[in-house]
Amino acid sequence: MVPKTVKACKLVPAVTVGINDNAIEVAKKLHHFQERRIFVINEKKSPIGIISLVDINDRVVAKGKDLKKTKAKDIMTYPLHLILDVNELLNTAMKKMVLKDNFYVPVTEKGVLKGLLTYSSVIKCMKKE
Repeated sequence: MVPKTVKACKLVPAVTVGINDNAIEVAKKLHHFQERRIFVINEKKSPIGIISLVDINDRVVAKGKDLKKTKAKDIMTYPLHLILDVNELLNTAMKKMVLKDNFYVPVTEKGVLKGLLTYSSVIKCMKKE
């Protein structure tokens, strides 16, 4: 039997912003998609950071920064501690997720963000064996 890779799992769509999007655009996307976190991607569509509601509050609002001038790159938490490739073995990916305590992880193919791998999608994918 051929070992499964991350590619075999259903990925959750990732909500993203560009590095130069301002804090208002970030907050609007978070609100529109009812998300608590959003991934920041560069011009090559690679994930480079993450912004949470707490980040916006602590790094922008509480410090009285100008929402129009504050960019995603100024708010984001980086580097990302875990990014998986679609060709990574599923067992290895799951171990990394557990070790890093990440509930969902960005997945890339040739550096481009494809979606998010979650614990539940890993378990469903492994059940199919």
